[in-house]
Amino acid sequence: MAERMRSAFTAATTRLELTPLDQTPKVWGHSGRTLSGPVTTHSGRAWLRLLEAPAGKEGGKLWTGTQQATTLLPTQIPRPRLLRTTHWTHDAHVYRAELTTYEPTPVCSPTPDLTEPITLPDAWWTQLRQATDALSTTPAPHDRQPVISQEYIHRTIPRYLGDIGIDTAVQRWSLAHGDLHWANLTSPKLTILDWEGFGPAPHGFDAAHLHAYTLPNPELAARVHHNFADILTTPQGRLARLTVAAILLQAADRDPTHARLAPHIRKHVHQLLASAI
Repeated sequence: MAERMRSAFTAATTRLELTPLDQTPKVWGHSGRTLSGPVTTHSGRAWLRLLEAPAGKEGGKLWTGTQQATTLLPTQIPRPRLLRTTHWTHDAHVYRAELTTYEPTPVCSPTPDLTEPITLPDAWWTQLRQATDALSTTPAPHDRQPVISQEYIHRTIPRYLGDIGIDTAVQRWSLAHGDLHWANLTSPKLTILDWEGFGPAPHGFDAAHLHAYTLPNPELAARVHHNFADILTTPQGRLARLTVAAILLQAADRDPTHARLAPHIRKHVHQLLASAI
């Protein structure tokens, strides 16, 4: 599969008349389903992302996410712009290539959690809050699949958190990025990356998601909580935090990043439930 994706990436550069930067490592997506990297266009540097699916099984939320985000979301949300796309079929697989603007500002962390301390200016936090507010107040399109379903929440919270004694029915859904963590945020200039999975989610999901990935750094976690306190401290925000905790504990079964987060998540859940007694 890896060699097939590399060949398709090269094919995408030919189709879009791009020059790959071979000396720069490419970035693999989850389970190897995407391959991305910087390229050069006639007007400068850009970013190319390749998706693959078996023929007849292409489509769905992740396949169309970047395109839908481009046409639907407010322009004040800082994110890369989609420039061009192309798709083709080869040897029983369908490929979609998306060319977006290049973001030179580095990500806050090479991993979703923070492995090194980071200092962020007040303006960065203000812009992040403004961006997530603009997103959550944007009406969700009727055909956009949710980040997670209500059925998933009902099933996953008891499995990974136990009988917590609260109603897990979501009372408010709003649009969310769905994967807001430190590897998808740049600094000191804020850009929010990777919009393929955006969709409706329990209100407060993005704030809860970022907070959970910050738990190993108590000082910065407190700053995240402060920035989103009016959301995270509501009943809806509490359910979003418990939902995210269950999701990340499930991921800990198969991924080392989440495995090292797991003790922090469990402690957080204990504190969250104890504070409600």
